[in-house]
Amino acid sequence: MTHTRALDRITDKSEPSHIVILGAGFGGVYTYTSLPRWVKKQYRITVIDRRNHFLFTPLLPEVAGASLDQHSIVEPIRDIINRDVTFIQSTVISVDTNTNTIVLPDTIITYDILVAGLGSKTHFFGTPGAEEHAYILKTLDDAVHLRNRFIDTFETASQTTDPVERKKLLSFVIVGAGPTGVELAGEVSELLFDTFVHQFGSLDIDDVTLTLVNSGDDVLSMFDLPLRQYATRALTRGRVVLRNNVRVTEVTPFGVVTDTGEEISAQTVVWTAGVTANSLTCSCGTFTVDRGRILTDRYLRAESIENVFVIGDMALFPTEDNRGLPMTAQVAKQQGQTTGKNISRLLKGQPLYPFVYHEKGLLASLGSFDAVAQMKGFRFKGVFAWFMWRTIYLFNFASWKKRFKIMADWTVNLFARRDTTRL
Repeated sequence: MTHTRALDRITDKSEPSHIVILGAGFGGVYTYTSLPRWVKKQYRITVIDRRNHFLFTPLLPEVAGASLDQHSIVEPIRDIINRDVTFIQSTVISVDTNTNTIVLPDTIITYDILVAGLGSKTHFFGTPGAEEHAYILKTLDDAVHLRNRFIDTFETASQTTDPVERKKLLSFVIVGAGPTGVELAGEVSELLFDTFVHQFGSLDIDDVTLTLVNSGDDVLSMFDLPLRQYATRALTRGRVVLRNNVRVTEVTPFGVVTDTGEEISAQTVVWTAGVTANSLTCSCGTFTVDRGRILTDRYLRAESIENVFVIGDMALFPTEDNRGLPMTAQVAKQQGQTTGKNISRLLKGQPLYPFVYHEKGLLASLGSFDAVAQMKGFRFKGVFAWFMWRTIYLFNFASWKKRFKIMADWTVNLFARRDTTRL
């Protein structure tokens, strides 16, 4: 089926169009929720994802730092979509935009309108040893694995009599000082230097080191200078050792090697230095890919393909600097909302809305009762920014059930140390 025939079928009322959404992250979920009710009633809709939940990725550092239960930041996809919508938990093998088909491991699905929002994965920039030896923080499993690593390390250290070996065990390095790295450092510093030091009375706090390695001049480079400086001071107060202008050239089982040849000792290395788009194999070869992302037009359609929308981290949206938009949840959410509206206009044969990104602001938590926020020319820091950060994130959840659960967890954390149960 050619692209023109596919569009003819979309407007053919004798046969309902099939809308397929690949990926149930921010882009895919907000595409679905932005579809008008009449579209959901009249057309077939299928959502495909390799996991059966929507993950609120901005709160992954809190799960890794044991301040939130892992079930608090996920919502079952079947609680988000209607009962008559088809959900398939599977991995996408490839797409053929000439025949309008999607290849899964055990079946082939035909679509009329496709939305590709499969997100991104950790990017190691070809650094030797990084993929083999570093922990990452991209999925819920990653966060749980990392939390368990912290717990196991302290349990082992508490039974180690050799002081040199114990100090090696209790050395931690986070590579990357963007929002994920900084928020993880803030959460982990409280876990290590407050909860664990209290629980493990035999351990000396001076044996524990947490180093944040940053290739740039400052942490949180996208924020204004005063907020970057405030974040630096806050992390330092939390006993985080900051190493700016240091590039990691190798990760080993014993730490990281820098571009100056220095070795920073660490038994646990966490890589948060970057992401790259998940690839979507097109057997017909019609996707135009640049730097791993699929080029789109200003309506978020894949270049030269009128019935395929590409959103979120996979999309290279045209910008003046040709760098594309940031690979953030905020961008994916807005693109999903625009795509949901444009699908309804496509079904009606109406002109599409061009996508316009509206920067709502920047937020980063620095640990309990501390954060930085930058919105519409205003800067906020400290407790007020922290409450703002939590409120905004809280109301981005679809269900009230999850909002109450997170509010309960956060309230308990105000009066008690973190839950370090090994799962």
